[in-house]
Amino acid sequence: MKKILIFFISTAISGSVYSADDIFKKDKSLLILDNDEPHYEIESGEQVDFFESFKQQEQDRINQRNYDLAQQQQIQSNTSNMSPHDKSQYLLEHRHFDALNAQGYEQQFNSILKAKNKGLISEQDYQQRIVRQSPLPSGQRTNQLRFSIPIGE
Repeated sequence: MKKILIFFISTAISGSVYSADDIFKKDKSLLILDNDEPHYEIESGEQVDFFESFKQQEQDRINQRNYDLAQQQQIQSNTSNMSPHDKSQYLLEHRHFDALNAQGYEQQFNSILKAKNKGLISEQDYQQRIVRQSPLPSGQRTNQLRFSIPIGE
């Protein structure tokens, strides 16, 4: 098996070395661009207002935050009388992954708090686990589902 693998690797390496001479003799491909003149120059009639662009981006962020808050309130009203299992099923079915992750963080936090209150972990261990369990800031979050194993309740 090792001999066959070595044979294929040596064939691939030697083939690429022998064909390297042909690569340099070929005409330029259509995909290789001729970059003699820069394409990033702004034409004289074109003006960019960076302040206006920044204001628009800020307004978009505010609108997105308002939309997210409205969605969270809607989710909370829809799941207010559900058991934790039904709530997680609802969140999965409707693809509310951020809310599902928040519910997971809340359950982990509650289990750590219960363990501290029962005296199962020390104050220092409690602080370390809280720091480890804290979710990322909203700018670093991704909209993906994260599975975790809850600490015993």
